[in-house]
Amino acid sequence: MKHFYLLLLVTVVRLQVVAQNAYWQQEVHYTIDVSLNDTEHTLEGFLKLRYINHSPDTLRFIWFHLWPNAFKNDKTAFTDQSLENGETKFYFSNREQRGYINRLDFRVANNTLKTEDHPQYIDIVKVNLAAPLLPNQATEITTPFHVKLPANFSRGGHTGHSYQVTQWYPKPAVYDRNGWHPMPYLDQGEFYSDFGSFDVRITVPEGYVVAATGELQNEKEKTWLKEREHYISREPEESANVKRETANGKRPSAAERKQIAIEKARALKAAKRKGQSATDNRQLAKEQPQTTNNKPQTVQNTRGASRVPQTFKTLQYKQNNIHDFAWFADSAFFVKQDTIQLASGRVVQAMSFYRSAKSRSWNQSIQYIKDAVHFRSNAIGEYPYNVVSVVEAKMGFQGGMEYPTITSISPGMDEKQLDMTIGHEVGHNWFYGILASNERAYPWMDEGVNSYYDRRYKAIKYPGPPYGKWVQKRVPDDLEELAVDALAKIKKDQPVATHSADLTSVNYMVVTYLKTGLMVQRLENAMGRQRFDSCMQAYYRQWQFKHPYPHDFQKSFTVGDGKAVQSFFDSLQQKGGINPIVRKKWKPVFLFSFKNYDSVSYLNWMPAIGYNSYDKFMFGAVLHNYTFPAHKLQYIFTPMYAFGSKDLTGLGRIGYTWRPNKTFDKIDLSVSGAHFNTREGTDSLGKKIHNGFYKVAPALRVTFNNKNVRSSVDKWLEWRTFFIWENNFRYVLKSDDGGFYPTEGKTTSRYLNQLTFNFADYRTLYPYDAQLQLQQGEGFYRASATANYFFNYSGYGGLQMRVFAAKFGYIGEKTLSKQFSTLVYQPKLTAVRGNEDYTYSNYFIGRNEQSGLPGQQIMVRDGGLKLRTDLFQGLQGRSDNWIASLNLSTTLPQGLLPVNLPVKIFFDAGTYADAWKKDAATSRFLYVAGVQLTLFKDLVHVYAPVLYSKEFRDNLKTVPDENSFFKKISFSIDIHRFNLRRATGNKIPF
Repeated sequence: MKHFYLLLLVTVVRLQVVAQNAYWQQEVHYTIDVSLNDTEHTLEGFLKLRYINHSPDTLRFIWFHLWPNAFKNDKTAFTDQSLENGETKFYFSNREQRGYINRLDFRVANNTLKTEDHPQYIDIVKVNLAAPLLPNQATEITTPFHVKLPANFSRGGHTGHSYQVTQWYPKPAVYDRNGWHPMPYLDQGEFYSDFGSFDVRITVPEGYVVAATGELQNEKEKTWLKEREHYISREPEESANVKRETANGKRPSAAERKQIAIEKARALKAAKRKGQSATDNRQLAKEQPQTTNNKPQTVQNTRGASRVPQTFKTLQYKQNNIHDFAWFADSAFFVKQDTIQLASGRVVQAMSFYRSAKSRSWNQSIQYIKDAVHFRSNAIGEYPYNVVSVVEAKMGFQGGMEYPTITSISPGMDEKQLDMTIGHEVGHNWFYGILASNERAYPWMDEGVNSYYDRRYKAIKYPGPPYGKWVQKRVPDDLEELAVDALAKIKKDQPVATHSADLTSVNYMVVTYLKTGLMVQRLENAMGRQRFDSCMQAYYRQWQFKHPYPHDFQKSFTVGDGKAVQSFFDSLQQKGGINPIVRKKWKPVFLFSFKNYDSVSYLNWMPAIGYNSYDKFMFGAVLHNYTFPAHKLQYIFTPMYAFGSKDLTGLGRIGYTWRPNKTFDKIDLSVSGAHFNTREGTDSLGKKIHNGFYKVAPALRVTFNNKNVRSSVDKWLEWRTFFIWENNFRYVLKSDDGGFYPTEGKTTSRYLNQLTFNFADYRTLYPYDAQLQLQQGEGFYRASATANYFFNYSGYGGLQMRVFAAKFGYIGEKTLSKQFSTLVYQPKLTAVRGNEDYTYSNYFIGRNEQSGLPGQQIMVRDGGLKLRTDLFQGLQGRSDNWIASLNLSTTLPQGLLPVNLPVKIFFDAGTYADAWKKDAATSRFLYVAGVQLTLFKDLVHVYAPVLYSKEFRDNLKTVPDENSFFKKISFSIDIHRFNLRRATGNKIPF
């Protein structure tokens, strides 16, 4: 008997466990009435929601997503992520461009429900139920809502009077076997919603074409949409008396001329509406009817002498077994439609809505939709809905965005791009629409698997490489593998299983889309296509209209010994590339090659040219192994023959990089070198002679890791020693004419030790950097601090601020000899010239030139006052003690000039130790201000000083030849300061 009771107890417990583990999901049925006010760009809606609790749990509240509030202010999760990803458009948008949802009043049986704000996100709210919702019970919640549509910064909103209405209504968060999933709206990271049905009535002004999720119920509207294929758009620049032509250039038919007349009448009405006052428009919006039928509704403006009618129509859309609803409205849409017959014989309606009347690609869009539906229906499982639509719409980014039965695609694509984009976005009806995984947590399950089917579709429809034979010989057969392996080689990749919001923007594309697609391809190769397709089709049948998790995917693909799918899932958690990189061969190649990047080390070579005032034209070659994926040992050598100096010149670098996984991101050990000539003379025999420098600089740099991989911070510490040899002229007296002529002199050598710590934050909003540097040479030391901060302006440009301070000192006793020998190292306020670039780190056309264009080149270092004071040693603000300065530059307001030019205003001011002494030669503070032209991503700057200190002004008067406006202009070439992260706005964060 004891054994019987024990067996009974075990059986009961097991049955309870099975019951608890049985799959369930919530069910949500929406009835929504919504009207569009195209004057205020707003929606007035009413939601009736039937929520059925299929869970084994009793619910006392429901989390609701109010995603229009993501665009309410600059303190939302969407804003924060956008800034992290390098976008400032929304942050600097004005009030009229932003959006929100309000006027909510959640009720059950006319009893108001209490709500609680989410503790962190304003686009999530907790709705407390009036009574506990028991398992297998339902509740009906209603609420009105008002939405201010934002300008389209991300997926939805409006661009003028073209409307993209997405994520627009109060939507319950998913409650599943893992609990509640409330999530803020994000640009990078998509959605997760419960299945149910939608019955949506949309009221819009009569002239709008509406494309929406689900099946249109209005027969009259269906007939009108069929006529839109022959719609002739209004071109704003055409006058009333200009002969209209159709898209094919023929004279319009009678029916087309009638359509033109109708459209002109509508344009006239629209122009009249623009003349209404804001009060009239608001009154008109208030009087707009909430209709539930398709009869045109007329609203009149009762203010003023004229009465302007506005006619509306109400369209009804229904759809079962979906989890979202989107719609688009535009009066300029062309419409194409046709039917698709599936293998089962069932017929699906295909529709295309687009604005580009003469677009060759959109004219073929229906065929692209048909191909996409046929391909995925055959490979995965039959498309279950009766309609599939594609809409051309601006949505804040290039590409496409999927919703059940409908997708939006950005303009400007050629035929192949549009075909592949339609294929991908329509494909999301399977992976997202039907197999509704949690996109935010597991983006690989929809984007990655869908990308795998893109690869199969492309192989069928566009076989072969998309480029010519010359490029074909230099790139691998699969460029996606190259992208994945290149990112993994420098250890900047992340595991595929990473949540969307935790991925860097680069990894969101490379890892989620490309790498997952390749991994699924490898899974297919391991299993065989027939078995793989069979597993995918079984997965589709079992999980359609449900919420599969990764382990559900794994279970569906576990066949045989299950090793293939287990290896796939192990790889999801790991970093790393697709192919092992074992380069055992070596091969020279012209320009570049990535062809066999995993097995061959390519020595790339190309012509090299150069020029300076002493070597004149130089010609040679660039030899390097910089490639993708990167080598640990990298080198570049540029030997050149100088036709002016008849000398072998050039530069080079060789370095080795370690990439630890912990404290340091990377460790670089390198040595660089250069040789060029810096002076030219004519000896007593009339022969040209030259002297120059040789430089060798070993360095060790450690770059520190960031705990957060999405961080925009870069920190490094570097030790570098410069060994420099300089040839000098020796001047001798020639007795014949009493002149001094140069001859070859001694070669002198010197060294400089340099320790630098750099901290930079390349964030999009208010980026900054700070650098501390300590230098030591024979008999002296020099310590400096430089900080840069950029203040973004709203919409365009900003103010750049630079602060600099330096301390100079002698090691040992201060002597006249030391003062003279260290003069070039002593910091100064005014412009640094080529002969003062004591590490030869900047490019100068003529380092020692005092006239002509080369003589006007400077470098921004030390005090940075952009005025050349070569002729006035006492006015340079040079000090063997300390100096400090402030440099400001600001962009000009847009529209100030007739043509937008990269022009700035600069202001520099500084002081130095000697200026604070009694009887100082200058004022305590010196300043220069003027106009700056910035070119080539801050690589070239041209400075025109306009205002400057009295001391500068008075002394320049003594040299009239140098005091002209053009003679005072200077420029800098800052190739040495180029930074890829800064130049790309941190979009390439390495």
